[in-house]
Amino acid sequence: MPSIFNSLNTASRAVSANRLGIDVSSHNIANVNTPGYSRQRVNITTSHPMDTIYGAIGTGVDIGGVNRIRNSLLDVQFRNTNHNFGRSSVMEQMFYQVETIIQEPSDNSIGSLMDDFFNAFSELGGSPEDMNLRNVLIQKTGNLSQAFQTKSGRLREIQSSLRRDAESSIRQVNQISRQISELNRQIAVSEDQFSSANDLRDQRDNLLDQLSEFVQIQSMEDSNGQITVTMNGQMLVSQTQFRELGIESEGNGNQLSVFVKGSQNQRLDVQTGKLSGIIEMHNTEIASVLDRLDTLAKSFIDEVNQIHRAGKGLPTGSPPVANTGLNFFTGSDASTIEISSTIRNNTANIAASNDGSVGNGEAAFAISNLRSQRLLNARSETFADYYNFTVTDLGTGVQLAGTDRQNQELLRDQITNQRESESGVSLDEEMTNLIKYQRSLEAAARVIGIVDDILETVINL
Repeated sequence: MPSIFNSLNTASRAVSANRLGIDVSSHNIANVNTPGYSRQRVNITTSHPMDTIYGAIGTGVDIGGVNRIRNSLLDVQFRNTNHNFGRSSVMEQMFYQVETIIQEPSDNSIGSLMDDFFNAFSELGGSPEDMNLRNVLIQKTGNLSQAFQTKSGRLREIQSSLRRDAESSIRQVNQISRQISELNRQIAVSEDQFSSANDLRDQRDNLLDQLSEFVQIQSMEDSNGQITVTMNGQMLVSQTQFRELGIESEGNGNQLSVFVKGSQNQRLDVQTGKLSGIIEMHNTEIASVLDRLDTLAKSFIDEVNQIHRAGKGLPTGSPPVANTGLNFFTGSDASTIEISSTIRNNTANIAASNDGSVGNGEAAFAISNLRSQRLLNARSETFADYYNFTVTDLGTGVQLAGTDRQNQELLRDQITNQRESESGVSLDEEMTNLIKYQRSLEAAARVIGIVDDILETVINL
């Protein structure tokens, strides 16, 4: 037969369970704005009943622990989307910066300034002795050369900035990997002595979310609660150990590559994530624009110089002599193209004539006609065609990166909302739980009071 003390024990269990419920709800409320926090719930179950001659008599409740409300499937989906978002967002940002530098269409674009250059030579061909037209040509040439140099320089500055971004990203990846390995240690120690280390697990999951923005990762948990994190099959974190990544330049600094630090410094193919976007913009996209600008500038220099060397300037001196065999441009690419100082300092040296006779502007017309000749890409494209393809290709890159970023952001936000609905803290729900736990605790305390009164009565009999 159950004694009066069974009722006391049952009520005491209820007090403990509801007091813990209040503590957990209070903890949830305190962390309502904590990034990555998962709401917690007390796992309360019916305790094993007591067998009596009257049947099984309940003994109250057992506390099965404090559970973390977390959906691991949504975590995987979020991280798979997050690395795609990281890549597309950085590429959209960088493409936009490159597009801003190219400035198409505008009066200061290379396309417009090439037209101004050819128009100036065409006008000079009609009046080759006009010194004002020669001065205008010098000005237009200076504008074009400056545009090539400025845009090339700014693109190289973006490349340098991307290298710094890559180095910063590598440092952050290494720091996060180190923190995850330390949390692995703390979780294993804590869960060996107590129940699930919910708050430590939240911190680790939050770090995994952050890491997934930089690189694509996979994680697996072992029986000790520790996780192994891999990237393209390469281990980043294993229990309490982690491996650092490094980055280095190859090909005269034009190519960045990631490697796993160690005795062999094994190369790592970074396929997606923010780090991947940075490397692709540095190694491929911006390098391609620079290469096309250099090819355009070199062809421009070579073709104009070839005609100009064969032409003749205005006769000067006594007796008058027309200079010939002079290059109009110096330099070899977009960063070095410049009008020859011999031409700039004496506009009479501009070879507008092909024979030196008065009124002959055939050389100037020949240079002007270069605009319609197919001289690039195996002589299939004009200067304008070649440049416009560069601009169009860049615009396509901007559009695709922007669309991809929007799609990935939308998907990421949807998954975030799903995670928040499952794991996030609802203040209304927590207040309801607090009232429920309070009422239950008060009732259990009332039972203890009644039992105490009964015991006092029995003792005084």
